[in-house]
Amino acid sequence: MFRHLIDPPLIALCTTIFLAGCESSEERAERFYQSALELLETGDPELALLELRNVLELDVSHTQGRILFAQTLAQQGQIGEALNHYLRVVEQEPERLDTRLIVTRMSLDQNRWEDALRHGRTARDLAADNADVRFLNAVLDYREGIEAEDISALDAPLQVAQDRLVDSPDDRLARRLVIDHAVTTGNPDLALRRIETALTHLPDEYEFHLARLRILSDQQDMAAIGEALRELTERFPDQRLARNMRLAWHMEQKDVAGGEAFLRQLANAPNAGVDDHLQVVDFLKRTQGEEAARSELNSLISAQPENKSYQATLAALNYEAGQTAAAIEMMHELLADAQATEETANLKINLARMLVSRGDVPAAEALVSEVLAEAPGHTEALKMHATWQIREDRPEEAILTLRTAQAGAPRDPNILILMGQAHERTGARELAGERYALAVEASGRALDESLLYAAFLLSDDRLDVAETVLADALGVTPGNVELLTAMAEIQLRQKNWIRVKRLIWRLRAQDDPSALTAADRIEAAVLVQQYRTEDAIRFLSELSAAEPADLNALTNLIGTMVQNGKINTAVDVLENRLQDTPGDPVLRYLRAGIYEAEGQDDEAEAIYRVLLTEDPANLRAVRQMARMLTRQGREAELTALLSVASDANPDAVLPRALRAEQLQRQNDFDGAIAAYDALYTNNSDVEVFANNLASLISIHRDDAESLSRAFVVARRFRRSDVPAFRNTYGWIAFLRGELDEAIIHLEAAAQGLPDNPTVQYHLGEAYVAAGRGEDAQSVLNRAVALSAQHDFSQLQRTQELLQQLSVTR
Repeated sequence: MFRHLIDPPLIALCTTIFLAGCESSEERAERFYQSALELLETGDPELALLELRNVLELDVSHTQGRILFAQTLAQQGQIGEALNHYLRVVEQEPERLDTRLIVTRMSLDQNRWEDALRHGRTARDLAADNADVRFLNAVLDYREGIEAEDISALDAPLQVAQDRLVDSPDDRLARRLVIDHAVTTGNPDLALRRIETALTHLPDEYEFHLARLRILSDQQDMAAIGEALRELTERFPDQRLARNMRLAWHMEQKDVAGGEAFLRQLANAPNAGVDDHLQVVDFLKRTQGEEAARSELNSLISAQPENKSYQATLAALNYEAGQTAAAIEMMHELLADAQATEETANLKINLARMLVSRGDVPAAEALVSEVLAEAPGHTEALKMHATWQIREDRPEEAILTLRTAQAGAPRDPNILILMGQAHERTGARELAGERYALAVEASGRALDESLLYAAFLLSDDRLDVAETVLADALGVTPGNVELLTAMAEIQLRQKNWIRVKRLIWRLRAQDDPSALTAADRIEAAVLVQQYRTEDAIRFLSELSAAEPADLNALTNLIGTMVQNGKINTAVDVLENRLQDTPGDPVLRYLRAGIYEAEGQDDEAEAIYRVLLTEDPANLRAVRQMARMLTRQGREAELTALLSVASDANPDAVLPRALRAEQLQRQNDFDGAIAAYDALYTNNSDVEVFANNLASLISIHRDDAESLSRAFVVARRFRRSDVPAFRNTYGWIAFLRGELDEAIIHLEAAAQGLPDNPTVQYHLGEAYVAAGRGEDAQSVLNRAVALSAQHDFSQLQRTQELLQQLSVTR
């Protein structure tokens, strides 16, 4: 009798719910899988991926669903996640050959050699006669031959790859191998022919276009490079690397008009945005000057008066021209009564950058906070916020901030660099290196990112990797002076004289004064390192005579002469030059330096005093005068000197750093800590300041808050190879009760600084705590012996420890 009270649609809904409730999770997973198949057939991969995620949530062992999920992810460009799912299939079904082959090929594509080797060799165990297995293992054999530097071992894999191309001419891995073989065996012409053949089958293979450009760059075939770059930018118009290389080529050819035309072509494209037009403005500023950039901006403003981004760029141009107040006022006007839009947020960030440049960081931070309150994911605001977090020693917070920023800009090189810097602060140098490498890749091997990563690698003495980074960057901008110079310095360290000579030729081939100066400096360095002193002096003398106004060559000449004991000759050269220009401050500074080298301090001091009277902010004279006063124990005069220098140049770091050293030397440890704290606050990326501050705090303060501060400052040294830095970190680790960690670092520090009593004492304390009495006694006795020649404030504590050890034995 209740049948009329129940709505029929409700009955249908209840029935559906009831039936769904009766389904097992496997059955529901299968329904989602079939739905995904239908969606893929109708061309809706995004919804299909959602359905496939449901499949795997309901049934983790649904192999076909996982394979389809991985295939779809790979087609969408999400290679890393796709590979992870294929690996799950391999775990579930280790005997499945097809998945092993997919994993091997994808790992090879991603340069994940260990994964490729493991799965490729397993596939060979499963089916050695399979054609795909034979080919992929030939690629692995080729890789092992390269690593072993066994050229003869490359022939057999090459034949397998060539056979593969007969049946599969579009196999990218096979093409890569035959091209690499030609390059490796020193046959660039054959490599080019193989690349051209590869591009007929795989015209959209970006990697092959780059390989062609590298070879053409090595051959210095500028016409062919230009044609290859035109093809590259037409086929890949949105690729940043392609754009950068094309523009760099125009500039190297002195084809400013061609570079401008190329950028205007990009700016006039249907999908072009504000940034494309601003790139034209920047190019005009660099090539034609400020007025040309202003003219272009005014035209853009006239065409789009409602676009405030162009007006903001004009304000930035005014700021750079020294009209700081007017530029900031203009930005405030643009922001007056502005609605909270993306453009408004960008304007606030531009104003914040101006305020930072002017030193008004609190006002800049307030603006960034406003932007993040209105738009929590604003990339540029997050980057600025993370920069401050890193400087304030909050790297973990910075990493979280940058991950948020990365969600909106996953390939932003600056985000990756900031993440690297944050990881460096935590002492995670491996992670930092990974981020710097990704930044180089994301930037298209751009100059700044490549130089930064190369410098990072060099600090770890990884010359081979740094060389590769610079070589790749030179493939983008072959004539860049900074890159060529950095590469030459690596070759100098490796004493690769032939390669250095080639780099000198490349620099001399340019019509650029900076390139010629760099070539001269490198050539002189070669002569000095080869102990060809007379040749070096002759070479520098000729340079100095040819360019009397260029004092760099003269400075290098005088330094070389003094280092090799030819002081009288150096004096004659300087005196002759001083007769022509007696008032030149650089020549007089050099003359004072020679007086010091000869032990004539009074004569040197007289010159330094005059130079400092003329210019109290002459930092070179301040530094040398300070060293002389320190050596002579004239501390009161040193204090006065540094005070005058600081007043003359309030932003100069050197006088304040010298004052901090003086306070430490005078055992005014509270004053030294305060001085280093101030230096560190504004220069927290300077490792010497970080080390000195953390070391002083850890040695002379024992409260928990101070120790925590010392650890935060010093933890960047966890992976350092510098003995002094390892001593600081090791001692702090000891104070924190991390005994094993402390001993590892303190032993390395003691080995690297065997004549430093404080370092020996620190290791002794750690050995005592570890119950290693004999080891402790040895290093503590050494500390006492060294105290006779070194200032050693822990002498009394060292002697107490030795007495305790003698009693317990």
